[in-house]
Amino acid sequence: MAQLQIAYLLRPGTQERWRRLCQDLAGPRLDQLEASSRQAGITQVQVRLVQLLHGELMLITLHMQEPQQSLWELATSRRPFDCWLREQLQALLGWNLQEVLADPQGDLIFAWSAERSEGEAEASSACDTSSL
Repeated sequence: MAQLQIAYLLRPGTQERWRRLCQDLAGPRLDQLEASSRQAGITQVQVRLVQLLHGELMLITLHMQEPQQSLWELATSRRPFDCWLREQLQALLGWNLQEVLADPQGDLIFAWSAERSEGEAEASSACDTSSL
């Protein structure tokens, strides 16, 4: 199971609108959210608000099997609920969610993997003891 975590600094004055959207999704639109999530392969969604010294940070966690496929589904779906949700998110975020989700790659500026070869790991962990 893969996780997608999104951290977003809220635009000033939007916290209450975000809270209302989340209440709407947890209440009268819950059935639609569940159906949309199932269709996109999303199994869990968590949204947290973190108070910072000069603003608020929203942390969104999505659990899914195939992140690229799920994001593509969210970005391209023509179902009425999905279109409505994208409109709400665009109004709150200030940018078009479809443009970002359709090509989420961006510029990779750092990557690390524990799956390096044994030789690389041994070579990089050797200490230079000549100065001791």
